Amino acid sequence: MIILLLISGSYSCVSHAQQRDLEYFLQQGKANSPLQNDYQNQVRALGLDSQRLDDAYGPQVAATGNVMYAPVARGWGYDPAITNGQNIGALMVVSKEIIGKNNLQTRLHDFTLQQKAIGNQSKLSEQTLAQSITQQYILCYGDQQQLALSAEIYSLLQNEDAVLKKLTQAAVFKQTEYLTFKVALQQQELSREQARAQLGSDLAALNYICGIEDSALPRIAPPDISQAEVTPFAQSIYADRFETDSLKNANDGKIINLNYKPRVSVFADGGYLSALPQDAYKNLGMSVGLSFSLPVYDGKQRKAALLQRKMAEDSRKKYLDFYKHQYNQQIMQLQQQLRQYQHLMETARQQLLYAGTLVDANKRQLNTGDVRMTDYLLSVSNFLNLRASLIQSDVMRLSLINQLNYLILK
Repeated sequence: MIILLLISGSYSCVSHAQQRDLEYFLQQGKANSPLQNDYQNQVRALGLDSQRLDDAYGPQVAATGNVMYAPVARGWGYDPAITNGQNIGALMVVSKEIIGKNNLQTRLHDFTLQQKAIGNQSKLSEQTLAQSITQQYILCYGDQQQLALSAEIYSLLQNEDAVLKKLTQAAVFKQTEYLTFKVALQQQELSREQARAQLGSDLAALNYICGIEDSALPRIAPPDISQAEVTPFAQSIYADRFETDSLKNANDGKIINLNYKPRVSVFADGGYLSALPQDAYKNLGMSVGLSFSLPVYDGKQRKAALLQRKMAEDSRKKYLDFYKHQYNQQIMQLQQQLRQYQHLMETARQQLLYAGTLVDANKRQLNTGDVRMTDYLLSVSNFLNLRASLIQSDVMRLSLINQLNYLILK
């Protein structure tokens, strides 16, 4: 009965205003995260940049107007052959740069790759936040288990107090033995309050991470965490991030080369343009034209820019190889540690059965004075330490699963 009572854990010591689970805190953390909102806005902004670029290579329409007068006094002034003395113009100009479809698609593809890169960063950031929340939740759950254990041990000893007091008065136990028991009871009461304070502190930290304003001390449900299937590095989000960087480097090189291609633009205008001669009313008209430009020499800037892209790609490959080995190594280490803690928990459970049996046997003999007080308290202490160790091992097991699940993201 003692074993069942202590292992199951009664949470009456925790304020049960409401029960909250891990999913609640994950949703709150995601909803309150300004970083996720920022990433979403960056993706939308890049979509607008893509549209602006597409529109920039479409027809551009502009209205222009000017009035100019250049006076000449006693032969001093601008040459009238150049200025005509005065002119007035009001034109509507339509222009369009001629650009190939591949050229435009290459430039637009750059925004797509940037959006994908930000999407990867957003997913990693979201998962990092989820990992932090889950880890803090696991810590709080462990605190809650420790508080329940401390409360149950205190209740167990407190129930013995009245019986032992009568036995001491009947000279079954020495006064010093009863005082030893009272000291142990007070120490357990202190441990219970310390466990309560620790739970409150860690719950406050959990609320802080999630952006929740709440000072309540709710009961939290056991974390529903299961080990996910290991994802090969090539299928992970980390490999996808490096692949996106590679595509970005290649596309940047194409854009650099495109900047050195010939550029052709067509334009047309219509309106009024006149130097105000005698027949100024006849100066309504239009014009069409073609402009052409070809970069000839830029002081080797193109070569330097392409070399920078090549260096960036070389660095990317080195990082890719490094993180691939590190990824596999971390998975092996976490799996090994997880197996060790699972074995440790199995051993602790077996020892806990014997320790609980000993406590139960000593408790019966204690009520008849057939066992020393120190032996009884020692058996309770051993049981308490084993149970606390089992709780800590379970917390470590859940923490390792949390780390492993975060690492093997798809």
